Amino acid sequence: MKILLINGSPKSSISSSELLINALSEQLGSSNEYVTIRAMGLSKQEFLDGFTGVDAAVVVFPLYVDGIPSHLLRLLYESKDELKHIAPNVVIYAIANNGFYEGEQNTLALNMMRHFCNSADVQWGQGLGIGAGGMLSAAPIGAGPLKNIGAALKSFSHNINNKISKDNLFAQPNFPKLLYKLCVHLVWRQSARNNGLKRKDLYKRL
Repeated sequence: MKILLINGSPKSSISSSELLINALSEQLGSSNEYVTIRAMGLSKQEFLDGFTGVDAAVVVFPLYVDGIPSHLLRLLYESKDELKHIAPNVVIYAIANNGFYEGEQNTLALNMMRHFCNSADVQWGQGLGIGAGGMLSAAPIGAGPLKNIGAALKSFSHNINNKISKDNLFAQPNFPKLLYKLCVHLVWRQSARNNGLKRKDLYKRL
């Protein structure tokens, strides 16, 4: 198959979305042909060109205010009327990751992707919601605290390779939620100190 992998992160440096794309590519195997594009800065035509001749597309993005990042949402909205003509048989999948612990936090964003497919009159495949996205660089995906996420990607990739449509999957690291929350607080406080703020400044109301 020819599979389009869309990096929907606005980051120019290594992002959680990029880590997920790399891990997914390994799971999908070497027998497929892959095209990878970054949505940030693309025109509508460049975005549509990426779909030429593809059998499946996977949109990978971070959660922004319970939804799809605005630059990616714009491309989806602008291309929905033409996508069917470019890739009539494409099946679209999506992976959303967020900084909250629970993968289910991505439900609304994945529903938005499903509604986009309905509007564009193309087949929706499946969504995968991943929690605690900040931990994706802590270990190889599929090992250690990211074993659960690796298992979810394996099931997800099987459905992509076979162009199967199924209910959404959700996963988070096999790591205690309380410890994750403590780690996140430490990161935020360190970031505040690096920017000349004190801990009490984090609780100020504007």
